[in-house]
Amino acid sequence: MEADEARDLIDEAVERAETQRDAEDGTERAAERTLRERVAVLIGILAVCLAIVHMAASGAQRASLLKGIEASDTFAYMQAKIVRETVYKTASANASTVSDRQAWTKEALKMRAPDSAQHGIGQLQSKGEALRKEGEAAAVAGEGYELGETALQMAIVLLSIALVARSRAIMYAACALAACGIAMAILTKLGVQIPLFG
Repeated sequence: MEADEARDLIDEAVERAETQRDAEDGTERAAERTLRERVAVLIGILAVCLAIVHMAASGAQRASLLKGIEASDTFAYMQAKIVRETVYKTASANASTVSDRQAWTKEALKMRAPDSAQHGIGQLQSKGEALRKEGEAAAVAGEGYELGETALQMAIVLLSIALVARSRAIMYAACALAACGIAMAILTKLGVQIPLFG
């Protein structure tokens, strides 16, 4: 074999190796581009899910606060009626005539008696207790939504890390965490109490 033939064979081998390396680099770049595109789409989808869950959490917290205020107002009104009832009973006990005693007793009984406006003392107590329970349920729902929201936030951070690290394993872990967060929000919406908070 002559030197020219050997050089041509070496050049061909080098050229084949470079072509193969370029093809492998192109395949690797295409795989990285695909991973980046998928992660970017996932981040966008999870950001939308996060916004929806955040709105649900805020709504539950607001409902809890409003129910608590309404329950407090109902119990305050009930207490005011109890004070008025006591005043009427005291006036009845100290009345000088039978007709005055009967009038004050009648007024005292009206405070406790059920009425169409639901303002009897017993009615107000029942309403206040129901409102308190509704507020507590809304608070528990808010905690469930917040847990789902936290999982979604962590998933978005993990997807950002997966993007930098070019790691499919981190991307899959982030997807699993996001699925848990979305499931938590859906279960909360369906009224399932998380044992952690119930």
